[in-house]
Amino acid sequence: MTGHMHEEELIAAARQGDQQAYARLMRSYKHMVYTVCMRVLRNREEAEEATQDSFVKAFRNLGAYQGGARFSTWLYSIAYRTALSALRTRRPGSMDLEATPEQALADTTPGVGHVQDLRMMVDAALARMPAEDAALMTFYYLEDRSVEEIVTITGLSVSNVKVKLHRARKRMLELVEGPWKAEAWTLIND
Repeated sequence: MTGHMHEEELIAAARQGDQQAYARLMRSYKHMVYTVCMRVLRNREEAEEATQDSFVKAFRNLGAYQGGARFSTWLYSIAYRTALSALRTRRPGSMDLEATPEQALADTTPGVGHVQDLRMMVDAALARMPAEDAALMTFYYLEDRSVEEIVTITGLSVSNVKVKLHRARKRMLELVEGPWKAEAWTLIND
């Protein structure tokens, strides 16, 4: 039945309690919700847990989704807040990145697969920023969200979002050093 349904129909069906429709909705957003959680938590296990929590909360609160904002914006706001609250209640010393950002930056020298390397370098730079700033950069640049949508997702004011984005951009440029400056420039101008 859920084979050829549009997103609006899937949402409507899920609100009626159709778990298959909800499962399909979640499949299409799982990667991005996980990315949001990972940007904030920087720990695979915690990010996976926060992703599950986000989907449970979203399912419980589907009735409250009025369709004013994009469904994805509504869902990301739940994920963002779930990840932030997990970050605040985290046990000290549990932040364990698989590879440190410095290691990732050192490992990515321009050359083979440079687009992929550049993306890794951007990820490594994001990992060295405050969690909130990294999440905003993800929404704005990688997800192409407007400032207004980011306000909806984060609950921050417009001016606060703009200030944080400006600061995060400057930090990003400081982190993208050495051979990457030229590499990034050629990519932008390809």
